[in-house]
Amino acid sequence: MNAPETLSAISARLDGWLWRRGIRHMQILPLLRNLLLASALLLLAGGLIVTLGLGPSVLWAGTGCTLMTWIFWELARFFLRRSLNDDGMAVLPLLLLRWGLRLIVGAGVVYLVLIVGRASPMAFVAGLVLAEIIALVSYVRAGRR
Repeated sequence: MNAPETLSAISARLDGWLWRRGIRHMQILPLLRNLLLASALLLLAGGLIVTLGLGPSVLWAGTGCTLMTWIFWELARFFLRRSLNDDGMAVLPLLLLRWGLRLIVGAGVVYLVLIVGRASPMAFVAGLVLAEIIALVSYVRAGRR
């Protein structure tokens, strides 16, 4: 089995996994799939690079990418289950509460990464920005299909 076939098989299995978890929007599905793949790749490569003693920057970038992936995942799950159009503003307090809790958890991750883990802030931010770029490009590509 060559690399494109393997990547295609992994993508198909990941799409099925996301579909079973309620991610069925045709523009959100590839966005989350690509973010999950990028996060996993960065974390695995970063772990390998740290193990070889070559520095933790890729691992911290993977951590930033993973944090953004989690935020996108939670927002997608919320909006694909509840539409603001159905109940109007009735679900807005729930959205704000969930967003606030997500910010607290995200702030905890940032604190652990930067203060406890002594990560390079630039490497961590690079992972956040990379996730944002992947999300935007995936969304645009899915919209053109």
